[in-house]
Amino acid sequence: MNSAVNAVRHHNHFDFLRIVAAYMVLCSHQFPLTGRIEWVIPQYQSLGGIGLLIFFSISGFLVAESWQRDPHVIRFALRRMLRVWPGLAVAVALAACVLGPLMTTLPLGQYFANPITAHYFGILKFIDAEYLPGVFDSNSNHAVNGSLWTLPVEVRWYVILAILGLLQVLRWRVVLLLGTLVMAVHYFGIFDVQRVIAEGGKRGWKEELGIFFLAGACLHYFRAEWERNRFVVAIVITAIAVLLFSIGQKHAAFWLIIPFVTLNFGLASWPGIRRTARFGDFSYGVYIYAFPVQQTIIALTSNTLPFALGLAASALTTFAFAFLSWHCVEKQALKLKPSRSNFVIPWRRLRARDTARAEDGLFHIAVGANDEKHSPAGGR
Repeated sequence: MNSAVNAVRHHNHFDFLRIVAAYMVLCSHQFPLTGRIEWVIPQYQSLGGIGLLIFFSISGFLVAESWQRDPHVIRFALRRMLRVWPGLAVAVALAACVLGPLMTTLPLGQYFANPITAHYFGILKFIDAEYLPGVFDSNSNHAVNGSLWTLPVEVRWYVILAILGLLQVLRWRVVLLLGTLVMAVHYFGIFDVQRVIAEGGKRGWKEELGIFFLAGACLHYFRAEWERNRFVVAIVITAIAVLLFSIGQKHAAFWLIIPFVTLNFGLASWPGIRRTARFGDFSYGVYIYAFPVQQTIIALTSNTLPFALGLAASALTTFAFAFLSWHCVEKQALKLKPSRSNFVIPWRRLRARDTARAEDGLFHIAVGANDEKHSPAGGR
């Protein structure tokens, strides 16, 4: 990543927001993993849940911006995969091949022969897989990495956004806005997530994260309008949110508030905050390593550490892994990100090579013919 790109990245607060959101998820997980009850906003959301909504709001905004800047599906897909997959691949391999053998209660032969071990690598194909055989069996929660379920959701929305772009839907931003509103009406109104949760049912997490992703995308495509009328838009959103709160629709109210507040803050540029990632973007590493680090510390200490000490140990150890992940894996992979100037579609590259070879061959044939005509044999 060149210095110009770094300069642009450091003129907003998105790096700061992402690292905060990642640690919100870590803090939130520390409660149930240690057998404690986390305080949540009544009938709404945990700290980690809000962190996820922040993540998806930012993701929708920035990924939509990436597509609009370069609407080329192969380059788009490669950029997304280079950001997500290399770091994930190393994290999965370390969990299955290092952490698992060290922590499992099974003999190593049985551990590696167990189909659950092989299934764990399905995460690399964005298949949900949380367990390894005999690992963390003494913990209250047996999952090795309970955070990774969101990555298939994230990738699915990358694919959906690319499809919308290929179908030219994103050229008609009003269509995107209407589609987002239809999904919101279904989730908050017809499905009525507020009632479902009150009755002890399961919330539609995947749909909810998708709606926040789309909200971020809409805020990108309508950025000029809401930035030009920021104060008026803020008043309207606040008024609608207060109305929704008054009728008990907290989820719908927060859907209006969180993306708008997140992106307003993210696009700001305050000295100090905007330089959060000058040493690296550690948020993804924190997110993919926090859960197994927490589980390992709990297992090794038999969950006897005071909550604050266990949380601090998890936060610091996770940061160490995130630091290494960024500098040794993620940053190196991002150097391969294609741009308009350095990327040619493979079959076009082959076509160009074949054309060059053909032209080169014709040149040699022509030269050979000319030489033959003027050679002693040709003049014979």
